[in-house]
Amino acid sequence: MGTVKLRAKLPLLLLLLAVLSADGAKKIWLKNTNWMNSANWDRGSPPCSKQVVSFQEKPNPYAVFVQNDVSVGELVLPLNGEIVFADDLKVNFGSFTDDPACMAGDNRFVGGEPGDWFNPHNWRVEDDGNLVEPMSPEDDSSPTSPGDDTDGFPVLHAEVVPCTHDTVVFPENATYLVRLDHSKQVKHVDFTGKVYKRKPEFHQFLRSENGEMQFKLGPSGDIAVMGQDCKELSGCYCGNEEHMDLICDLYGDNCPPLTCSSPITPRGSCCPMCGSVLLLNYDDTFDIMAFQDRLVVDFVPKVREYTGRVKGRVSKLADGHVQLVLVDDVSGARNGMAAVEVGEHVASVIERDMGPYPTYGVKGLTIKNSGIGNVAQVARGSGGNTVLYIAAGAGGGAVFFIAILVSLVIIMKKRRADSEGGQNGASVRKPPMPAGAGRPGAAGQAGGGAGPSGGDKGADKGFENPVYDNPIKDNPLYADIPDDP
Repeated sequence: MGTVKLRAKLPLLLLLLAVLSADGAKKIWLKNTNWMNSANWDRGSPPCSKQVVSFQEKPNPYAVFVQNDVSVGELVLPLNGEIVFADDLKVNFGSFTDDPACMAGDNRFVGGEPGDWFNPHNWRVEDDGNLVEPMSPEDDSSPTSPGDDTDGFPVLHAEVVPCTHDTVVFPENATYLVRLDHSKQVKHVDFTGKVYKRKPEFHQFLRSENGEMQFKLGPSGDIAVMGQDCKELSGCYCGNEEHMDLICDLYGDNCPPLTCSSPITPRGSCCPMCGSVLLLNYDDTFDIMAFQDRLVVDFVPKVREYTGRVKGRVSKLADGHVQLVLVDDVSGARNGMAAVEVGEHVASVIERDMGPYPTYGVKGLTIKNSGIGNVAQVARGSGGNTVLYIAAGAGGGAVFFIAILVSLVIIMKKRRADSEGGQNGASVRKPPMPAGAGRPGAAGQAGGGAGPSGGDKGADKGFENPVYDNPIKDNPLYADIPDDP
């Protein structure tokens, strides 16, 4: 008997960005106490020449940096704290120019509340020049969850906050006010242009008058500069998963509405999402960077494309598992279903590889998928490529941003049953999987994924695509390949 090979026309993906190094990400602190920062004033803008300026009184002193010439009607200095003026700066008192836009009255500095280290809104993620915009509630274009459709890469909230192997940056020409009630390790600290690479020298700065003015450390608060890269083949844990309750409390109620059913929440995220999450269990040979490269190599292009953009992120978890998170930008009720299809295919490739000598180094996996939403919300798709972006964290904050255009190919084999007329009429049908269900029997098992079993083989009518609910014989995305000789 011959066999029929069925080739699925799955996502076409193209390599857009190179893999980054594993020496950690840069996490840039955003909140400052600068005079020209509009958020620091109760009127929503810096003072002008007709206004009386005062400062919020706080038990602990803080510093305010004035970086440009300013004009004020009157300046009421605080009882404690500092006002730091840039070089050659002028402060004008009284209205020396006609300023019709300036409304007379009081304008109070209200930026004296410390920003919490664990608040994702206070950080911007930068990896080798690739930026993830700050998660600010005032900026509607900023990412708020792994499912957001942004130009920058959305990251899990636990990984917005600095990880153990990240470099923390406090930009120059600013003063800061940071609160930290826990002990944290980072690789380096770049504070206003001075880079601290060793623990003793940064501790000396924290104990200085300038350091105490800008860093408010609790009894257990500490920043340990370790200067270490991630050296684990399987990647390094970020170090923030145990602080998720605090991170999510500070992140607040900023999760976007979802259109799928049974949304899933990845580890390290404060928000549920539509898509697919794979947890991998691996052996001593597993290399997170090689694993990422293998995904690119093994999913060889040579198939047609279909519509939808899929984003992915690989990261190491506290319990040692590696997590792959997949989302897409499909609108309406089918949001997440392209990611689910990609996740199912990735799982099937890895499962077929599992055995006594797995080349991926993965010895078990589980998968959780969201489900389709209200069919009335399904939006008509438009032509275009399905783009899979994979960001793999080999060292917590050591992030690899990959935008890949690779096609995912499914090749399934099934023996044909002879019909009475001598024709080979049978093909393969995949039983539907409940939304949100894990992959049965996948975790901790050796060997590839099990094929269809049981039932009347003669009753098979075709492969039912869970995304399109379309029998394979009627689906133009699939085509037969001639029988093996």
